[in-house]
Amino acid sequence: MRDPMSIDEFNNAKDTLGWNYPQLARALGVSTRTPFRWASGEYKPLGPEARLLRLFVLLRLTVSERKFDELMEKLR
Repeated sequence: MRDPMSIDEFNNAKDTLGWNYPQLARALGVSTRTPFRWASGEYKPLGPEARLLRLFVLLRLTVSERKFDELMEKLR
């Protein structure tokens, strides 16, 4: 298992994907406050959340707002 995601890696992932904090929270299945805590360094993404976010970046999962909502519905 890789180390927890650093603040820089998290912020770079957010920028790469072009997602806002609520979108990240929804995609990763965490509370809406959690991505703000990760960005500030209060906490670090661990385990499944970090792996899933890294996968999204590897796949360059950048989509329009409408497509994002459709994708999240399919993942429910």
